[in-house]
Amino acid sequence: MRIASGGIQHETNTFSTTPTTLADFIRDSQLGPQLEGGNAIIRRYAGTGSIHGGYIDAAQAAGLELIPLLTAMACPAGVVVQQAFDTILGWFLERLENVLPVDGMLLDLHGAMVTEDYQDAEGAFIDAVRKLVGRDMPIVVTLDLHANITEQMARLADVIIGFDTYPHIDMNERGCEAVELLARIVRGQVSPIQAYRKLPLITMPPMQCTLREPMQSLML
Repeated sequence: MRIASGGIQHETNTFSTTPTTLADFIRDSQLGPQLEGGNAIIRRYAGTGSIHGGYIDAAQAAGLELIPLLTAMACPAGVVVQQAFDTILGWFLERLENVLPVDGMLLDLHGAMVTEDYQDAEGAFIDAVRKLVGRDMPIVVTLDLHANITEQMARLADVIIGFDTYPHIDMNERGCEAVELLARIVRGQVSPIQAYRKLPLITMPPMQCTLREPMQSLML
């Protein structure tokens, strides 16, 4: 079983006047000037408590061929410059096209990225991938607990998995969960169905900490 992986992670503060540039992603990702994939990602993330660390660990344990194409991150800041997003997405799609066919996709996203053109940048990313791989390719997306999930994201992805904990100490586990679930989908063992409904609620981030009440009991 061949699985491709990749994504862009950014938590955008639309009130910030400091734009997030391609240079920011290159600096913070530490994967070279063109955000190298393949073995560079494996060397950087294998055995770490990250989403891609979980992808790598679970794929190796299950004997699956994981093909990490690109993973780009930048520290939280202002709106992502459109040219930066388009460049990174272009690199990802080119690399994905070069390794097709694959059996499934893993997308390591954040869920709160805004670019100059896209309020829902993750939705735009998933849409571009979906157009390339087709409707039948299973796509599993991993998101931060504080993601702004949209109808587009839920419609285009087969499964969305968010972090369970805050502070985020379960990223590796969620990456492993994504691999294991994707493998079951590819084998025909499960057929996931998603439903999207936006609730009229405003939450308080300080009260979301899963180390204390009320969230601690809800997690049990």
